[in-house]
Amino acid sequence: MKTRSWLQMLALLLAIVITLSACDIGGNSTGETEQSTVESTVADGTTAGEDNTTQTSAETTTEKTEETTKEEETTKEEETTEEELSEYRASISKSIKEIKEMYTLTDEYFDEALAKLAEFEEKAILGEDSEQVDALYDEFEDMFYHIATQVSIATLIYYYDTTVEETNTQYLNANEKYGDMYNAYVECCKKVYENSPIRDELFADWTEEDLKELFDYSPEIQDLSQRNEELLVELNGLEEPGFYDRAAEIYAEIVMNNNKIAELNGYDNYYDYASAEIYGRDYDREDIATFRELVRENFFLNADTLLNGWLNDYYNMSLMNSNTVYNFLYGAFDHMPKNHVEGYISSFEGTSTHEGFRHMLDNKNILFADSPNSHQSAFQLYLYDLETPFCLYGSNGQTASTIVHEMGHYYASLYNSDVSSYDLAETQSQSNELLFLKYLESKMSTEVYGVIKGYNMYNFAVMAVVCVIIDEFEQRVYALESTEGYTSADFDAIMEDICQKYGGIAYLNENIVDINNYWRSVATNNPVYYISYAVSIVSSLSLFATADEDEAAAREIYRILIEETEENETFMSAVERSGLASPFDAETFAMLMPVILNK
Repeated sequence: MKTRSWLQMLALLLAIVITLSACDIGGNSTGETEQSTVESTVADGTTAGEDNTTQTSAETTTEKTEETTKEEETTKEEETTEEELSEYRASISKSIKEIKEMYTLTDEYFDEALAKLAEFEEKAILGEDSEQVDALYDEFEDMFYHIATQVSIATLIYYYDTTVEETNTQYLNANEKYGDMYNAYVECCKKVYENSPIRDELFADWTEEDLKELFDYSPEIQDLSQRNEELLVELNGLEEPGFYDRAAEIYAEIVMNNNKIAELNGYDNYYDYASAEIYGRDYDREDIATFRELVRENFFLNADTLLNGWLNDYYNMSLMNSNTVYNFLYGAFDHMPKNHVEGYISSFEGTSTHEGFRHMLDNKNILFADSPNSHQSAFQLYLYDLETPFCLYGSNGQTASTIVHEMGHYYASLYNSDVSSYDLAETQSQSNELLFLKYLESKMSTEVYGVIKGYNMYNFAVMAVVCVIIDEFEQRVYALESTEGYTSADFDAIMEDICQKYGGIAYLNENIVDINNYWRSVATNNPVYYISYAVSIVSSLSLFATADEDEAAAREIYRILIEETEENETFMSAVERSGLASPFDAETFAMLMPVILNK
């Protein structure tokens, strides 16, 4: 029992869920790219992502006569079947058929793992040779991690096409088996600790905190988590017109379940529990309040300027250049004349970063979910059995920036597979996006790059605004005594009140995002996560500012941020050590705004 502590095993359970949701935010990404969740209208006043209906002043702009043609050109993408991939995609990715063949979890294997755990428990309580008992535990642990890997594979299959009842059931069944195995493992550890004459040897690496968590743990946590998974599967299958009200009902139940999970873990509410125990945050509500105001004063109050700037440039471009911009922002990365992702990777040749990026492609650790029914997201998860990260790119999450974003997660997971700070994880991925943006400066015309940069600066800024709104909404909701009986109107009233200091909900709906539809998706799928995107955006933008002055220096900072991050290092520790700017300082925003506004 010396390979992983009980807390590390619990962290694995959380990682299966959270590494998925870390990037699951729809739109161009989801996570998605995550920074592009709040998509702006480019050509025809509609977004590329069905989950993120964003409206802008472009709707009132005189449209170019060529826009219809442009849209037709950008939608001519090859349809990929389960058996057939393009030559390039086949060289860098697995097919859904190959992924399905990797799913081998059976009831028999689950029973064998339970039997191995029981054998370990029996030998440990009898006090047999500790080396032999340890060997039994190692065998069980291998089986446990195989089940964890099977959950990840079931997740990939489910997200490839969320409308297939068989694979939906498979996904829920795999999660249930994992939860049942974890509960059995906890009960076994309790019995061994209380009854084994060799417990001091078996638990030598456990801390007092480990033991407290062990005996405080309740199997009810798994029941609540499994119920949440069932609700999320239902949410993903909802269609209009029933989505709006049913999504609020689902959210109300998930909030109650999450607060019960928090209570069972000794916390007053899920917001505080998740911040501390799941996301590993090293800042508090006071820091968030300061950050929220800095975002409002700097990003929100300049949002119209940022939007109008790049839209004006876009609508004054030639047809050829505007097509180039549109295709880059919304087209699949490998359906364009230049594969900028491959070019970006090659620009690191001779470095460890190059090796990290190539690892994903060379080992074909990618699934392109080209089914029209795929979840509109992109994410990275970890296959523990195979000791490798793996990325899924949904049918609407295959832009060049999205590929690079998830590649950042992948590269980081090669060095630290167990994420301890999700704020840091998003900094690692969004920083990669911004280094990619800087790389493009020398690969595109000044006019094209200027519009793409302006679009990105606007999206990063507005994404931070939406994130702090979502975060404040969640703080309020999880502080409620109960959400039993809460309706759409009840939740929307909370959101409307929060939006008053951001121009009002009507302004946000008209100019940025349909906030009431948006929270129903993101706050339900990824509870208490969105502040991670916001703080990481600011620190990542500070790397972009450095790259503007010295691109080589910025790349070295990024390497340090990935490769020299220690296990369990916190977000602020990594930010300070690597030389990025703190998102909680007014000086950071003062430094960033000229870069963002291109002044």
